[in-house]
Amino acid sequence: MRRSSTTLRSQAAASCAALLLGGCVVAAAGAGAGGGIYFTQRGVESVVPVTVERAATATNQAFGALKIRQTKSQAEQEDDGEKREIEGAAGDREVNVTLKVEGKNSTRVQVVAKRTAVTWDKDFARSVLDKIVAYSH
Repeated sequence: MRRSSTTLRSQAAASCAALLLGGCVVAAAGAGAGGGIYFTQRGVESVVPVTVERAATATNQAFGALKIRQTKSQAEQEDDGEKREIEGAAGDREVNVTLKVEGKNSTRVQVVAKRTAVTWDKDFARSVLDKIVAYSH
């Protein structure tokens, strides 16, 4: 009896380990497809394997698809590379997208969708980021 309960525990542990490892593989596969999407305190961000210029074009396409009216666009050269900020408005939300060089041919994309001075819409920010990633490829 003791032997079979040990075997069952071993099998259960092996099954749990397989599930955990399987989850890691899925997360890694998602990361390879364009980087993971991370929630920040006010929005979302991801690293996309394209240049800042291509990410800016994808941002403009995403704004069009989501009916976000662009209100501001600026580019500046920093010590560590190019940085662009694109802002827009959609209904009661102000949308701010920051594009910054992240290594060779990669861009860190940060999206914040603000409803008021103290409330943010992370779900809408995620929708904007998803569109930017989709249009980047």
